[in-house]
Amino acid sequence: MMILNSIRVPRRIKNGDEPYILSPKNDFLFRLLFGDDGNEELLASLLSSILHEEIEHVVIKNPYILKLFSEDKETILDIKAAINSKKLVDIEIQLWNSPCLMSRILFYWARLYASQIKQGNDYTVLQKTTSILILDDLNHSSEDYHACSHLHDWKQHITLTDMIEVHVLELPKLHNLKQLDKSNTLLQWMLFFNAQTREELIMVSEANPVIKKATDLLITMSRDEETRQMYEAREEYLLGRQIEIQGAKGEGREEGRIEGRIEGRETERKDIAMRLIEEGMNDEFIKKITGLDIAVIRSLHNNR
Repeated sequence: MMILNSIRVPRRIKNGDEPYILSPKNDFLFRLLFGDDGNEELLASLLSSILHEEIEHVVIKNPYILKLFSEDKETILDIKAAINSKKLVDIEIQLWNSPCLMSRILFYWARLYASQIKQGNDYTVLQKTTSILILDDLNHSSEDYHACSHLHDWKQHITLTDMIEVHVLELPKLHNLKQLDKSNTLLQWMLFFNAQTREELIMVSEANPVIKKATDLLITMSRDEETRQMYEAREEYLLGRQIEIQGAKGEGREEGRIEGRIEGRETERKDIAMRLIEEGMNDEFIKKITGLDIAVIRSLHNNR
């Protein structure tokens, strides 16, 4: 059976009695917020805080990816950018640490790195390429939420090259911080992503004018009906995909155990439905995710 605690319910920022604010953890919203024309200042600030360098110029290399998203829900909504005319960056946000996630991150790094060289070029045209993953899950055992990796000889303490760099930022580890340095721009951005309420959004935006701009834009996007529909469709797809993968992993662990499996799956689906009910999801959404009949879902409401 899947581990229910590992299932991420649809993300939404509480907004009092008003409709919820869309969360920037959603990869569609992340792409719209940081990868749309005119929002280069937001992307530059975020990248600068992660890479610890001043970014004077940023050019988005894949500005039309959202058109592909409308046709194919499996599109990876990453942002490819050139910064300061001397470095390539690929940045994305992910809901959970799927089995092949790091392999895919490295594959995307390799493809971006290789894309620089054309027929007739020599290797001197290749520029440093960096992959950045913001993850709403855990990836490694370190207590630090920010890991930066290079090709490094651990025995002789030699870095082979600085042409490859991979950053992983694990949002759940922000809870490990005993003291919050509110002047740290990277921490400010991570708290922006992790905000659970409008009050938390406002609080972090007060310390940084660029994050204030991002917050205002986020609230404006949340009022747009078409954006909300695309956001909710993406949340539905991501949650369904995660449940599907977790279920497949569970079946692999239980291979050969037939007795009680059907009953276990039914109980599992009801448990997931209960979590979605507690998060305020509507019955039609819960039906799509769990496959339970509406009558069963309504009975779960009565059993709360």
